[in-house]
Amino acid sequence: MINYSSTNPKGKLTLRRKISSGITLCSRLIFVLFATAFFTLAICIGNTEQLRAQDFYAEAAGCEQSDNDVPKDLYLRNFNEQITLTGNETGTAYEQTAEKKSGTKFVTKEVKPEEKTGTLPRYKKDDGIWRLKNQKNNGEKDDSDETTAVLMFTGDLMCLKGQQYDASGKKGFDFSPSFKYVTPLFKRADLVCGNLETLLSESNPLTMDQVYENNEPQCNGPVEYLKALKKAGIDMVATANNHTCDWGAVGITETKKHIDDFGLANIGTHYNENDPKKAGERYAIFDVKGIRVAVLSYTHIINQRGKMSEAEMATMVHLFDRDTVKKDIGDARKDGAEFVVVYLHQGIENTENLTQSQIDDSEFVAEAGADLIIGSHPHCLQKCTYIKTSDGRKVLCMYSMGNFVSSMAREINNDTIILRVEIKKTTGKNGTKVEMSGASYIPCNVQARDGHLFVVFPTSKKLNGGVSSASLKNATKRIAGIMCGVISPY
Repeated sequence: MINYSSTNPKGKLTLRRKISSGITLCSRLIFVLFATAFFTLAICIGNTEQLRAQDFYAEAAGCEQSDNDVPKDLYLRNFNEQITLTGNETGTAYEQTAEKKSGTKFVTKEVKPEEKTGTLPRYKKDDGIWRLKNQKNNGEKDDSDETTAVLMFTGDLMCLKGQQYDASGKKGFDFSPSFKYVTPLFKRADLVCGNLETLLSESNPLTMDQVYENNEPQCNGPVEYLKALKKAGIDMVATANNHTCDWGAVGITETKKHIDDFGLANIGTHYNENDPKKAGERYAIFDVKGIRVAVLSYTHIINQRGKMSEAEMATMVHLFDRDTVKKDIGDARKDGAEFVVVYLHQGIENTENLTQSQIDDSEFVAEAGADLIIGSHPHCLQKCTYIKTSDGRKVLCMYSMGNFVSSMAREINNDTIILRVEIKKTTGKNGTKVEMSGASYIPCNVQARDGHLFVVFPTSKKLNGGVSSASLKNATKRIAGIMCGVISPY
């Protein structure tokens, strides 16, 4: 037993030092153990969040993570060149979503009229014709014998779950980064059209809030999506597709109202016949630098027919019917159309293979008087061809333009193009002739750029600011293989 008497102060001091040193050592060990446990937990959470992000984006594409077609590093494939998705960034993406209301339903930010104006639409409807607001190009007669206009077309403008999460923030949704690099290209065209394959219905859940109904994905985006499309320079959207009826007549009506409010042209769907705003156009005619261009839109496929009555379906949706298509094209010609473009929504998803129906119906539409056919629905590019008609015309047919932007997972879902068409109007002794004088394509790929996951990026460094990479070169080769030299890259 140690004697702590005052006769041994040195021994007492030594013992105290030993005890103090032991306590300090134990404290350090405890700190190291807690720190190690904390960092281990943080790493596990980070890995879990990253895997959760991969599972989430695979789900947004309608795929299981275990699907052999979906690589494990699905949406990280271009991040080594552009950005790195970390656990923290993933968490931020989940946190910075639109404000919640009543449970889990996300509510889009109300877009005020002055915000809608942002970039004014180039066209305005006047006496049934969409005319350029710029009077110098407003179709006024001039002394020239020849007029040339440039038209651009895109494939599916999707607004899926992954896109909505990527675009969401504390102030609402901003989809404009997706179109940052193609906006300058659209500005070079006199008319830009795309296939809007989503509803924009505030009365129904967004796609980010639910995925399937009756084993089918329900496509519904926030109205801010239109703001991004208009800002990018898109003038017209076709809306006849298999997701048109996902939320019934209300979904169509609200979507069409928003399109009208933003000043964009639209064809493929109508207001209900009892709605006083029903326009009833079977086609949209544009006066493009003095050339009358008609655009029509039809779908072979509807996912949610049960949500529409027969009367609503007949009135509000442009379903493909040969007699109807032939009549519509004829009526458009009678109304002055000099060049006719037809959007056809048909085929099988996620395959480059054509169906016989695609081939037969496209040939019929060409014979009926179409000058250009734009296909959609497969969500991937399919081959193009020139269809020779009995009256000697050569009609360019793009069987599928694929997705223009989406969060779908597969490689073929992310290769896309902008179709660039030149039309020429010539006036001579034998009258006036309008024809397609040239066609080319701008290859693009949807990939991660500037901290955003789904950006449409031109693959040519001449058109993207000088950027070159292995992924862009590979996309260029894949797209060229599908085009097969029928038309050349721009």
